[in-house]
Amino acid sequence: MKFPEMTRDNQLLLLLALIVIAIPSLFIYDYTQHNPKFCTTCHLMTDAYETWEGSAMHDLSCHECHVADMATNINHVVDVLTKDPQTVVKPAEIDNELCEECHVSEDPQWLQVVNTDGHKVHFFGDVNHADCIDCHGMELHVFRPPEEGCLECHDDSKVHASEAMGATCVTCHDFLAEGNGFIPEERDDCVMCHQGNAEITMAITTEAHLESTCTSCHNPHEEEVAEECATCHEVDEGLHAVALHTDCTSCHVPHVEADIRETCESCHIEQKKHFAPADCTSCHN
Repeated sequence: MKFPEMTRDNQLLLLLALIVIAIPSLFIYDYTQHNPKFCTTCHLMTDAYETWEGSAMHDLSCHECHVADMATNINHVVDVLTKDPQTVVKPAEIDNELCEECHVSEDPQWLQVVNTDGHKVHFFGDVNHADCIDCHGMELHVFRPPEEGCLECHDDSKVHASEAMGATCVTCHDFLAEGNGFIPEERDDCVMCHQGNAEITMAITTEAHLESTCTSCHNPHEEEVAEECATCHEVDEGLHAVALHTDCTSCHVPHVEADIRETCESCHIEQKKHFAPADCTSCHN
C-alpha cells in the first residue's frame, strides 16, 4: 500500500499534533511516576502519604523504593478498581539492593551501615539473618524499628526487654556502633545504666571480681539473678562444706565488699565478743 505524499502544511500540522500530545504526556508521566501526590488520588494511600511525608525518606519519591514493572502497576490499578480493597496492598517488593543503593554507597548524605556492628551481625556477616525490610518495614513508612521489634525473632529475650527493667534490646545492643560495640562485654557497659545503684557501684571499685565482667554472673536474658557461684569457685571445703553455709549469698552479699567479722556475726550473734576484733577466718578457715 502506497501512502500519498504529505504536503508541507500537513507535515506541520502533524508535528504540531505530536507536540500537543507529547508535552502533556510527559507531564502526566512525570506526575504519575515521580510525584508522591499522585498516590493520594487513591483514598487508601492517605495514611501511607502522611507517614512518608513525616519520615526520613520524605525527599525520595515513591517509585525510588517501590519499583515495579508496568504490568505489575496495571494489575495493581485493576485490583483497586475491581476489588475495592479497604487496606493498602503492597504493589512491589523492596529488595535489599534498593536500600544498599543509598546506605552502602559511601554517600555521606545517607546513613552508611556496612561497618556498623548491628548490621554486621544481622546482615553483612557470614550468615544473613534478615532482610532490610524485616526490621525497617514493620510499620508503614516508619523506618526506625519499634523497640519490641527484636522480639519478633528473639522471643527468648525476657528480662531486659520488659517494662520492669525499663530497657529494650537496643539499650544494650547499639546497632550503629562501630568496633565490637554490639554485644556488651565490659563492666562500664552495664554501669552506664546501673550506676545509680550504690551496691553495684561499690562492686566495680572493690577488689572482688575485678577480673570478671557483669555477664560472668548475670545473663541479662534470663529470669535467674545470677550464675551459680560454684561455676567459678570451689565451695566444697572448709566452712563451705558445712550444711548451714551452703547458700553463698547468706554470707557473701553480691556487690558488697563486707567486713568478714560483721558477716559472721550477723548469724553468730553470741560470738560478738569472741576474740574481737580478729577476723573469724584467722582461726576458722
